[in-house]
Amino acid sequence: MEIFKTENLIEKGKTIGIFKGRNPIYEKHKHDFIEIVYVERGEAEQRVDDNVYNVKKGDVIFINYGSEHSFIGSEDYCYYNVCFNPEIMGKVVNDDNALALLSLTAFNELRKENNYGKISFSTQESKDVEFILERMKREMDEKKEGYGRVIENYLSILFSYMLRRSLLPEIFSSANVWENLVQYISSNPDGELTLDALAKRCFYNPSYFSRVFKQKFGISVTEYVRERRMEQAKNLLQNTNKTVEKIMEEVGYSDRSAFYHAFSKSFGCTPTQSREKK
Repeated sequence: MEIFKTENLIEKGKTIGIFKGRNPIYEKHKHDFIEIVYVERGEAEQRVDDNVYNVKKGDVIFINYGSEHSFIGSEDYCYYNVCFNPEIMGKVVNDDNALALLSLTAFNELRKENNYGKISFSTQESKDVEFILERMKREMDEKKEGYGRVIENYLSILFSYMLRRSLLPEIFSSANVWENLVQYISSNPDGELTLDALAKRCFYNPSYFSRVFKQKFGISVTEYVRERRMEQAKNLLQNTNKTVEKIMEEVGYSDRSAFYHAFSKSFGCTPTQSREKK
């Protein structure tokens, strides 16, 4: 069976695509874009990474980029697939839904019984969602003047329906959202923690993410990451026998002078002097 490639789902030069599928089997694959799969008819066993979802009409699966996924559906299985690049979020985010949309990034970590990552719409809600999806598909097929912006507006409405249906106060509180991000930064000091990389992880464009982050923490993303890395470096210097070079690598630095400059800026001494003070 043919496996759809990125260019089949998102037109060249575009950031969003939508199609209606009827194939009952979709072999294991992954993409560098995000997918929303809505079940219009039939049933299927949808696998996303190590998770299995039994889906039926009215169900939605949110698939993050890079996630390995596949499904086996009934003969009458029919679904809509909305595919988009992370940067599209910068066009549908506003001050009212910013934190709520950010919470979608936690889908892989959230659990509610065995159905985390799945949203189930009621019969009436399904009619509304299908109306939106069909209009998106029509715009994509007909390509009238300004169709791209129309599709983006419909996507914003679709997100609103998803968030209205899925938001659980104890899970999607703004505190939990930011705790998840802070934990990610603290747990990956040697990872790619640039503004662009973190913004992509949270589905924001960098400028918007930078503004929201600074409003929350009072400092820039770059400053926050540097402080967390230097705290980790100081802890390793004073509580392990690892070399400065090894510690430098573990907190994400490859340039010795840059590491020493950052450490001195945070603590007013060199890494060696900090170790001697322990």
